[in-house]
Amino acid sequence: MKTKDVGSEEDLLRSTIADFEKQIILSALKQTYGNQSKAARRLGTTKRILAYRIRKYGIDIGQLGGTNDRTQE
Repeated sequence: MKTKDVGSEEDLLRSTIADFEKQIILSALKQTYGNQSKAARRLGTTKRILAYRIRKYGIDIGQLGGTNDRTQE
């Protein structure tokens, strides 16, 4: 039974970290009006890694009032 509890705690930790990471990414994207390049710089990461995480968390950039990054850089 302890093994199952540990697994549940690990799952809870992973889920909590993922939720926190998603909120940080959303905050950076809102502050940059959806501009992924600027958000990535603000977060200290690359645009490629940020784009991966945006897909991973299913974040809809269109909701943030942004347009395609290439036109804003």
